Amino acid sequence: MASAARASPAQPDLGLSTAALIFAGGRATRLGGVNKALLEVGGATIVDRILAALGPLVDERVLLTNDSALSQIGGVRLVYDPQPHAGVLAALAAGLTNSTAEVCLAVACDMPFVSRRLFEHLLELRRTSDADVVIPRTAGFLEPMHAVYRRQTVLQAILAALARGEQRMISYFGDVRVREVAEDEWQALEPTGSAFFNVNTPEDLEQARRLASDIRQE
Repeated sequence: MASAARASPAQPDLGLSTAALIFAGGRATRLGGVNKALLEVGGATIVDRILAALGPLVDERVLLTNDSALSQIGGVRLVYDPQPHAGVLAALAAGLTNSTAEVCLAVACDMPFVSRRLFEHLLELRRTSDADVVIPRTAGFLEPMHAVYRRQTVLQAILAALARGEQRMISYFGDVRVREVAEDEWQALEPTGSAFFNVNTPEDLEQARRLASDIRQE
């Protein structure tokens, strides 16, 4: 198991330690059985692209998975998901449990265009609003896998929700301070919305590779 990489965050959250939580899950059957974290986009694997984007912002990097193929990835602490098919809320609880940081940046392993600039903004909003959750909304839906969480407060609220038998991603929101980021706000930093692009199918992968090529040419 690789040791966690340490770095000096570019913008510390009022002295609070920060972590990147990368949720890798299992292998993608629609993509030939390979883990999506290892798919290549723009000359690098998606997980390497995520680490490059978020590395300067965090003290700790945690990769939550149930796939031993990811043990080859350096610079992260690999944590095996105890309930790999229990849903997003349980996965988030597992990630927060296995981090030592006070503020966590959550991202899915199939998001090749994770935005450092947008995450810097989310961290700034967390500082200024003292929110426990800072989460963007796109096309009417919340983006829990491109969001910022105050670890201990959110973890306690999620565990309480799970103990009540609740599974919805927002089931714990009534117990924490939430700062939603509307589209007109985040689009000033991320006008194309590519930060939220997920690779789920071969067609998505082709599109991601085209987008990466277009970005390099800009």
